[in-house]
Formats: sequence, C-alpha cells, structure tokens
Amino acid sequence: MNCSSIPAKWDSGAGVHAAPESLSISLSDQGRVPTMAGTNLTARTILFDAAAELDKNGYSSVRVAGSSRLFDLVAWNKEKTLFIAVRRTRSGGISRFTRDVSLLASLVKDGTVPGIVQIWIFVSKEWQRYQILPGGALLIRGGFQ
Repeated sequence: MNCSSIPAKWDSGAGVHAAPESLSISLSDQGRVPTMAGTNLTARTILFDAAAELDKNGYSSVRVAGSSRLFDLVAWNKEKTLFIAVRRTRSGGISRFTRDVSLLASLVKDGTVPGIVQIWIFVSKEWQRYQILPGGALLIRGGFQ
C-alpha cells in the first residue's frame, strides 16, 4: 500500500480523524493492474453514496484514488475492515463484472488483503452487495455486515 499524501483532518461523521487522502494498491508482482470504476461524475456520485451508507452503519471510510486502484473504498469499525470495489450498471448485475470478481477472489484466496473484500454494484437504483470468497462472490442478504 502506498499512501501518497495526508490531509490535515477529515470528518467521518463519527469524529475528526487524520487520514490518507490517496491510497494506491497494486499487483506489481503480477505486472498487471486492472482499471476499476471510472472517476466521472456518476462514478463519483455512487462512491459518495456508498460512503454515506457505510457511515450510516457505523463505519469510517476513505476513498481510494488513482488509476491503478483495486478498491474504491476502505472502511473500518471496531470489529472489521472492508475493502470495497464499487461498480455501477444499468442492467446485468454481477454477471457484468466476472473479471473483477475473479481478480478479487484470487486476492482473497492468496490472503493478500488483510480484511473482508466486497464488491458493491449499483443497479436499478439500489445496491447489491457481495462478499468475495476464494471461489467467487456471495450475495449479502439482510442487514448490513
């Protein structure tokens, strides 16, 4: 992990904290880094919505920036740390993101990420959240984890 700059302070809603402004995570040993969710207005909007959802459920979060990122948000509370890839689609759901799921599942299988890996997909004006397991993705049903 590479933290490139640290802002003075930021407010997560649960208090003011010092936090990295930019975090870049890459697979440099494999020589390939996928391009994840774009940074256009719609992509940024869903990132803010995802961060608000995390905050509402007791998590602090930071947005990951940079074109070589694997995750869009890193969130934590007292019990767990979440590494979240955020995607959007008008239709198709998780089936449109098989390449992303495969890459994230390989990270989980290798134990590369020190927390829970999830992919959140904004489709039909609602969130579909999946936990990434070594063999693929599992839909998170019910309450927030």
